[in-house]
Amino acid sequence: MKVLQVSHNYHVVGGSDAVFFATCDLLKNAGHKVVPFCIDSAQNKPTGWDRYFPNGANTKAAPIRDGVRYFYNLEAKRKLENLLDDVGGVDVAHLHIYHGKQTPAILHALRKRGIPIMQTLHEYKLACPVYTMQRGHSPCSLCVEGSNWNCLRHRCKDGSFSRSLIMAAEHVSSRLLGDVRFIDRFLCVSNFQKQVMERAGIPPEKLFTLHNFANTAGNPRCGHGGYFLYFGRIEKLKGLPTLLSAFKRNGHHLKIAGDGHWRAELETAIKGLPNIEYLGFQNRQEVQELLANAQAVIVPSEWNENCPMSVLEAKSLGCPVIGTNIGGIPELIQDGIDGALFEPGDVDGLISAVECIQSQAFVELSNRAWQDSMNRFSSQAHLKMLLAHYEKIIRRSDARAGADWPALGIHP
Repeated sequence: MKVLQVSHNYHVVGGSDAVFFATCDLLKNAGHKVVPFCIDSAQNKPTGWDRYFPNGANTKAAPIRDGVRYFYNLEAKRKLENLLDDVGGVDVAHLHIYHGKQTPAILHALRKRGIPIMQTLHEYKLACPVYTMQRGHSPCSLCVEGSNWNCLRHRCKDGSFSRSLIMAAEHVSSRLLGDVRFIDRFLCVSNFQKQVMERAGIPPEKLFTLHNFANTAGNPRCGHGGYFLYFGRIEKLKGLPTLLSAFKRNGHHLKIAGDGHWRAELETAIKGLPNIEYLGFQNRQEVQELLANAQAVIVPSEWNENCPMSVLEAKSLGCPVIGTNIGGIPELIQDGIDGALFEPGDVDGLISAVECIQSQAFVELSNRAWQDSMNRFSSQAHLKMLLAHYEKIIRRSDARAGADWPALGIHP
């Protein structure tokens, strides 16, 4: 099978980029041909496909050219057409994050050729103009069932009226240009996200859940270093104030790895606390070593996480996880079996969850976490389900190419 994989970055900035590369590798290792289509960047990994990569809008400089490109990237459409001509077409197009860079312009190039299109939803873009379903420092769902212009009213993008206006306008524009209509199937990475999309009016027959995956180790690790671990972005909404308050009180050893905007506040808050250790940014190998010796990973998020890779990566090594009961997190943790759940922002609840984990036999917890990873989140299970989704939309795409254009009233 020849698969077009579309994403903003051909380098890793966040979790969606990591999933993009993991999906590409998964398909290639199974013998399928993968054709990437990303945005040109000096940070990109080396690839022979970069001559086809278009420029994306520079939202920081924002000249008139980039303002237009943010809504409809004509260069992306043309370069994708050249790519498809040179590779002789593809069997299926699998989109990740493309809004604001490649834009719905690429949907028109794909639909014109009758190529079936599937998108993995890594965030809440189709329901929330600013992607995050948060307003200020709290979860928000005003736009899900109400007007998308709530983001302008509340200045949801960085507290700026102008930036919020652009995001709201792009949201409306993308919908008119077919960001729902021209997609054959959406893969939600959590059941929670799927329910949000249904509430937002996305046709339920187009929505399916396929959680992210992790490469599960051959055997769970057999010991721990007596510490708890947080790794990921250092941000307030990740629940770090709650995490620090809990470990100030319980005195257990906590290691924190990562970087982000809340770093200075974190470093100030832990001064003089010998049981809390901040390690800064850690590369993948260093994180793996930390996971291999942690008593449990803690995911204290206070916003609607979809399918955090930190949970899956921990369980793939047999590391129990303590997480908040919000968003898609409770779908990944078997409370009291291979981890524990607590309510967002509940310091006492987190302290109790830590004690619950400590009261159980570590080897049994570890084995159950690893087994659940093998059963539900392994690369083998993910590949089987992913290919089944591809095959279904390929079968349904015959003789349909171009049929949707009259409804839009335009043609590329």
